[in-house]
Amino acid sequence: MTAPMGMTAGSGLFRLRYLAVVLGLLVLAGLVGLAAFPWGVLKGTVERRLSQSIGRTVSIGAMERLDTMSFHPRIRLRAVRIPQPAWVEPHLADLAQIAQVDLSFSVWALLAGRATVERVEMRGANLQFYRTAQGRKNWSQDESGERSGSGGHLLMLRVADSRLRYLDRKRDRSLDVAVVSDSTGLRIDGGGLILGHRVRITGRGAAIAEWRAAAPWPFSVAIEGPAVGFALEGTMPSPLDLGHLQGRARAHAEDLRLLDAIIEAGLPGTQPVRLAAGIRRSIPDWTIDDLRGTIGRSDIAGHATIVKRDGRSRITGALRSDHFDFDDLSSNEGKRRAAAIKARLGPRILPGSAIDLTHVRRTDGALDLRVDHLLWSGQSPFRSMTAHLSLERSRLEISALRVGMTHGSMEGTMRIDQTDTGRPDPRLDLRLTLRGARLLDFFPRAQIDGSLIGRLAVTGYGHTLADAFGAGGGVLALVGRDGQIPARTAALLGQDVGRGLTMGKDETDNLRCVVARLEIKGGMARPAPVLIDSSRAQTQVRGTIDLRNERLMLTLKGAPKKPSLLRLPGQVILGGTVKAPDIDVPPRTKTVGGVINMLASAIAGRQEPLARDADCNALERQVMR
Repeated sequence: MTAPMGMTAGSGLFRLRYLAVVLGLLVLAGLVGLAAFPWGVLKGTVERRLSQSIGRTVSIGAMERLDTMSFHPRIRLRAVRIPQPAWVEPHLADLAQIAQVDLSFSVWALLAGRATVERVEMRGANLQFYRTAQGRKNWSQDESGERSGSGGHLLMLRVADSRLRYLDRKRDRSLDVAVVSDSTGLRIDGGGLILGHRVRITGRGAAIAEWRAAAPWPFSVAIEGPAVGFALEGTMPSPLDLGHLQGRARAHAEDLRLLDAIIEAGLPGTQPVRLAAGIRRSIPDWTIDDLRGTIGRSDIAGHATIVKRDGRSRITGALRSDHFDFDDLSSNEGKRRAAAIKARLGPRILPGSAIDLTHVRRTDGALDLRVDHLLWSGQSPFRSMTAHLSLERSRLEISALRVGMTHGSMEGTMRIDQTDTGRPDPRLDLRLTLRGARLLDFFPRAQIDGSLIGRLAVTGYGHTLADAFGAGGGVLALVGRDGQIPARTAALLGQDVGRGLTMGKDETDNLRCVVARLEIKGGMARPAPVLIDSSRAQTQVRGTIDLRNERLMLTLKGAPKKPSLLRLPGQVILGGTVKAPDIDVPPRTKTVGGVINMLASAIAGRQEPLARDADCNALERQVMR
């Protein structure tokens, strides 16, 4: 092949070499220009870009390059000011005022679209962070709080004469700390308030100077005060990578609500708490392992994962306890309110436990619970408990509920729903079944024993269990069979005064059955039926029980099964409350003349008919339907 006219092979090669040299010189010139670029001329551009990014005017007093030529240039900024957004409380200082900051970054990362700061030297910085009661933050336009807290590839940090202040109206907390970072390490020291309680805040971290990415960065932080404290010691993959850390935490608080003001997990108020656990964070999620501690006189152990998405917290895990007292789940403030209600209303059977889910309206999750030994302030037949709790957007369901008892068990479900926007109070749906129990476990003083089964189905609205029962409807059914009853008690229930007053206290009779069905409507419970049948007598109960105040408005009609010398005529009125009943016998029986009339009626054969054995099998089917 021959070369085209006017061009030889030698001349073509020469031109290619010439072009390569020119391109090489241009690239070299570009690299030299990039390495020596006078970044200070971009001060106005940097101000505009920062202002557009955060939505307010950023000012920089001066901007200059400190080195001559490098692809990791050092830039000095003086008199940097970032004002607060217009919605921030007017008395607060600027978001940031920095007397001087020297920055070093990678030109190559910047060209790739990553503004990676490698070294920072800061002096005279004052930062003022703020969060509103609604959760709006002045340092971020991302309201979810799910942005990464990574420290990036920070290789060196030096800070002097600087302070960090934080005011959080949402969690009622604040801090004011000095920040120092030098060759000996990173240190913060200052004070703050947690729900009005003073705390000291300290932190330590290894020196951030040419830190190797392969080595974990050790740190510790402590918030310590008489009322609440939290300490965490661990490591991060890189310095100040707050979004990824692991370590061991310990905490104490007079009330779990105080601790929740720090960790923001949606936890309720309790008795004093001490906890320790292993913690891992991969923003925005937390994992808690090997949790151990105490709440009041209760012990707890378990694990949990806390996931935060779209302003909500989801908690999943398992908790177990060897000994647990439900009273420990009430704070001292809650106990004072309960005591005030008890003083005003008198002693109650129905618990005043709160079922209001307002404080966990942004919390969801699922927990498996196991309690080996339940603790009570007095006597109780309830011994242990297992359950599965599921909370979804203000709907709480306690399923697979099983309460072990001295004899037998109680099983069922409880649902609390607070999603009805038309009502401020939650709806309670309670379904329980009692199996294999004994009457003596519930009525030890009465010395009445026998097998016991039952069921409860109640639906009602209220902020406490007592309120929901007092406004609810449903049924309570109990059946006791084939037991014993003190003979004196059986006689008196049959209105057989003569035998009731003369029989020995140790004598017993057969208890054939106790059947009770209370039909509840609008908080009023009506016997349908209630009957006690023994080998000696039979008693029927009629009337109502007002569950709003537990007031009894009942009448007892008893009849013996054998002729009686002194038989109380008419009905016995049972008033007072469930906890403190008041028995009122007919007035005419309280005098000597009344006793003579009872004797005369017995002699003349004018007493009311005797009772017959009840069909206990048929009554059981009727009551338990």
